[in-house]
Amino acid sequence: MSGKIKRTFKNSVVILILFLIVLSVGYYLWSKRMVVPRAEIEELTYEQVVGDELQNQDAVVAVFPSEEEPVTIPDLPPEEDLIVDLPADEIATAASDAQLPTEINLAVPFTSQAPSANWDLPYQEACEEASAYMVYLYYQGVPSGVIDPDQAEQAILEIVDFENDYLGYYLDTTAAETANIIDMFYGLSATIVDNPTIDEIKAELAAGRPVIVPAAGRQLGNPFFSGEGPLYHMLVLRGYTADGKFISNDPGTRNGNGYVYSQDVIMEAMGDWNDGDPANGVKRVIFVSP
Repeated sequence: MSGKIKRTFKNSVVILILFLIVLSVGYYLWSKRMVVPRAEIEELTYEQVVGDELQNQDAVVAVFPSEEEPVTIPDLPPEEDLIVDLPADEIATAASDAQLPTEINLAVPFTSQAPSANWDLPYQEACEEASAYMVYLYYQGVPSGVIDPDQAEQAILEIVDFENDYLGYYLDTTAAETANIIDMFYGLSATIVDNPTIDEIKAELAAGRPVIVPAAGRQLGNPFFSGEGPLYHMLVLRGYTADGKFISNDPGTRNGNGYVYSQDVIMEAMGDWNDGDPANGVKRVIFVSP
């Protein structure tokens, strides 16, 4: 092999090695950036949080529509009748008086709104339905973790069918409409709270009750969302950390199980549908009780 060929070969090897080093460093930085932020906090079931209070309560019973036992669907109440504001002074007092734990992580089972990774309609727009379903299963005592995709997919379709019958549509339901669906379909008790504070949300979570948040999805800044992310979105808050984070089950991504958001990000992004302008919508959340 001539000297020129040797030098060319050596140069090629050096270039290849440098390319592999750059590629490895790039992949490392990319993988670190895309690590799913999660909190390593013990998960608690509703029964563990409330303890003996459950002993004298009736079991939660869902209302599932079926051909054998059709559900009688009443007329939809006016929007203003769906929103029940808790007295602000009472909420603030309860939040300030409560001996809140430093951190809590409720064992809410998870599903993406597209359980089988099929993002066609209706799953593309099923964040409200998936959020309601996760909270329902939590109160049913279903263990945390990822829900069976076939089961979750069927459950989402059942809620969509119910909404189409009840509302005449399923797309972009407001917080009030979603709360009403939770009441009617799952037999739970959903309450709308306007302009909640972080402490009020934390007090609800500390009581063992997940919180559903409507939001301007693109303000959440979740890197796992497709493209810009959803214009309007709903997710479940399941806990909080000692360093100012909310723990969520975010159905907008398969990586949403226990996904951690800054509390400030959640509070800023919070916003009801507002005719397609959630960024300027009323800041409200849905408190759900069994």
